[in-house]
Amino acid sequence: MTSERPASNRPSHYSMLHHCLNAVATAPPAASTPAHRGLAELLPSLPSPLALAGPGDAPPQTNEQALSLAAAAQMLLYQLETDETSSPIGWETTGRIRHALGELSAQLGAALRREKAEQVRGLYVIIDPQVTGGREPLDIAVAAVNGGARMLQLRDKLRDKGESLPLAMALQELCQRHGAMLIINDHADVAAAVGSAGLHVGQTDLPVAQARQILQPHQVLGRSNREFEQLVESQEMGADHVAFGAIYATTSKGVARSPQGPARLRQAKELATAPLVAIGGINLHNLPPVVEAGADAICVTAAVALAPEPEAAAAQMTAAIESAGGRV
Repeated sequence: MTSERPASNRPSHYSMLHHCLNAVATAPPAASTPAHRGLAELLPSLPSPLALAGPGDAPPQTNEQALSLAAAAQMLLYQLETDETSSPIGWETTGRIRHALGELSAQLGAALRREKAEQVRGLYVIIDPQVTGGREPLDIAVAAVNGGARMLQLRDKLRDKGESLPLAMALQELCQRHGAMLIINDHADVAAAVGSAGLHVGQTDLPVAQARQILQPHQVLGRSNREFEQLVESQEMGADHVAFGAIYATTSKGVARSPQGPARLRQAKELATAPLVAIGGINLHNLPPVVEAGADAICVTAAVALAPEPEAAAAQMTAAIESAGGRV
């Protein structure tokens, strides 16, 4: 049986840990979840910490704040574990706290991803350094968000990650300033490093479960689909949004595929329980039927990146989405 150490001479790490645990356990956003209740039931068994006072005493008011506190608690718990002589709690209690924090982080992350899923709408522009018409990728991105794009995706298939990382960081800063979402294509480690809104994977890329192990709990994950069965499978895997295409003929990815057309997109919408992104060959002229078929977001590359005036092209497409009844 494990005995707890005396409460005297506790290190500040434990006081801070207890403070974080108490705040997270009583957080109003999701305080009725099983993970919150489990953590609240565990707290009375812990030694009383030294008092901490200050503006941080107020419990978190949002899931994001609660998740940040849970992450801080996990780090403090790790610091206590590395110095067993100063920890006032035994290994058994430490394990219970670690498990409770893991479950809580997963639940808070899922809640945050559901919130972000509501932002999957409007114009979604892929930034590909190979598709810029000779211009800087960041300039295309700035034009896209100024023109109303709600989402950007960095798709950089040819360059090394070290070469691509500065662009990813610049795009993340741009999106944060404009309230847009940045999605990183394929590279989960880059998405985690820059703190992007999320990651997008294809059918042959990193599986959803393994990508989740690299991403932060709040980062969304989208997955490409060509068949109805794939779309259903992606949702069963836990994808936060699903892409379906190619809607029209396109060779922007170097592979020509038979177009799906708006009719099959409408069928895909009937199967979709997550936000649906339409992609492939969409431009200003053929966009309305795609929106009318139920697409939540319209994903394009060349229609903006190769336009003579990318900002004007993005603005026109955003207006067309709204005119067709889509959310922007």
